[in-house]
Amino acid sequence: MNKTLLALLTAAAASLSFAAHADSAADAQARADYKADKAEAKADYKSDKAQAKADLKADKADCEAEPNEGVEHACKHDAKAHAKKAKADAKLQYKQDKADAKADRADK
Repeated sequence: MNKTLLALLTAAAASLSFAAHADSAADAQARADYKADKAEAKADYKSDKAQAKADLKADKADCEAEPNEGVEHACKHDAKAHAKKAKADAKLQYKQDKADAKADRADK
């Protein structure tokens, strides 16, 4: 009887150990996925900001071709406003991507 009980307890302990190890592996995978999603969101954000900056420079260069100084100034002002909006949109998207990654991590 003692041998049977001992074997049963050993089997139960082993199965619990495997379950704990599986949970640990799943947690590690979820953490790795979260980090990858967060890094991708940051890379996208940096890329979008760089694109906005490049567009601003190109738009300002186009504005300098204007013959009237007042029109050139207004053109540059519009270009700056467009760049500012693009950067704000990129930041908003970045925050949303980070929140999505965090929510996905909590679901797992």
